[in-house]
Amino acid sequence: MTFDAAHDTAHLARVARWTLRCAPALAPGLAVAAALTHDVVNLPKNHPQRAQASTLAADAVRAELPSLGFDRAEAEAVAAAVRDHSYSRGATPETLLGAALQDADRLDALGALGILRAAAAGGSMGRALLHATDPFCTARTPDDAAYTVDHFFTKLLRLETTFQTAVGKAEAARRTAVMRAFLANLGEEVGAEFLG
Repeated sequence: MTFDAAHDTAHLARVARWTLRCAPALAPGLAVAAALTHDVVNLPKNHPQRAQASTLAADAVRAELPSLGFDRAEAEAVAAAVRDHSYSRGATPETLLGAALQDADRLDALGALGILRAAAAGGSMGRALLHATDPFCTARTPDDAAYTVDHFFTKLLRLETTFQTAVGKAEAARRTAVMRAFLANLGEEVGAEFLG
């Protein structure tokens, strides 16, 4: 397994911190367990089973947490949050734990860290940084399999509307503004106007 800078232990720690911030009423042990295990099955973004990664992770969590002192109900609660957090799966979590985990994980895809993580993921998958003549997809369909900047248009700039907790919504708005400012600056550097 190769190192994945976008899904390293620092990512897990940030997700744990923000899961707790998004829902301070949660039992801290469950919030941290969900955050630390949410990527236990981490398939590459271009893997054909990517959409099933969170379901596979939930199965692993459900099986292993009882051996770490969690009761069956706690293990199931964490597993459900892990299953439903994933953007690729397209689910809306049904619990506060799931909503907080999903918000925390999505926050890490936004802002300055999100820009770094997008660049790291794009580089690891061999994507070009941006389309040479239309970097902001004004006259073409975004293709984030080919261009890293296109990922802002296929996913990252759309995330802000998906947050469920008040803390997550506020932080997502702040971080999305950071990304829009980055794109405006990028436009100035490459001679293309960012209209978003």
